[in-house]
Amino acid sequence: MKIDDLKLFVLVVELGGFSSAADALNLPRSNVSRRINDLEKELNINLLTRTTRRLTPTPIGQEYYNSLKDILPELDRAHELVKTQSQSPTGKIKVGLLHEADILLHDVIHSFLHDHPNISLETHLSALGYHDILTYGLDACVHIGAISDSSFIARRVAPIKGKLYATPEYVSKYGRPGSLADLDEHFMVLLRRPDGRLDNHWVFNKGEVTVNSRLVSNSAYYIRHAVFQGDGIGMFAELMMKPFVERGEIIDLLPDHETFFDEVSLVYPRRKGLSFAARLFIDYVLEEVEKIQGLS
Repeated sequence: MKIDDLKLFVLVVELGGFSSAADALNLPRSNVSRRINDLEKELNINLLTRTTRRLTPTPIGQEYYNSLKDILPELDRAHELVKTQSQSPTGKIKVGLLHEADILLHDVIHSFLHDHPNISLETHLSALGYHDILTYGLDACVHIGAISDSSFIARRVAPIKGKLYATPEYVSKYGRPGSLADLDEHFMVLLRRPDGRLDNHWVFNKGEVTVNSRLVSNSAYYIRHAVFQGDGIGMFAELMMKPFVERGEIIDLLPDHETFFDEVSLVYPRRKGLSFAARLFIDYVLEEVEKIQGLS
């Protein structure tokens, strides 16, 4: 009996089907179905009730699942404890990243993989934060905002603070605003939020302002591209823009003005437990982001 097949059975139950589990693990559906069938034959027990719409565990299958979901994380931790004695951690990690977080964490991910050559990492771009953890079999994910589900653990990464930026080329051509009131004289690039609201009213630590613009987009990527092309001024997360400011590619226009967006956290499921590699990655990210903030 293979431990990986037991983990597969747990995932099939949690996701409610062979296809969902196959998608989460990037496996053929036939592979998942065959392995579960082999497991049932080996146990001589029907673990799942199969219908055209969904798989559900049989009563004994539910008991088996309840036991495995507690036992398997402990078994993983025992195995990994032995592996770590060699001072060369191994494992695979699958992490969910929100839009912009993929760029924000790129250098940290690159550094982590360099320091841990026996760990592999896959990133999954997610629009729903921690809600996608079970759907896609993620070990952890970046999430912005509050966590309403107590079955998840959230580790605070940093507050997201917004500031105003433009390129040196834009400033050379149109000048630099000296105050929030000066923004009326500048070309702004604004975001249309998913709920339809126009993000044109900002409350800063030193005042608030409502701005207008002839260029609006619901794509944060497009807004960033437009600003980096020198087309106008945009609002961005300070943590994301810090490397570009340091390289002189972008200018923090009003350094003393910042607005609070939300909290960003690393989230993982409480009941699933974490592999050693995933715990190592989360601790690494928290430490590196804290260093970046300390240098701000």
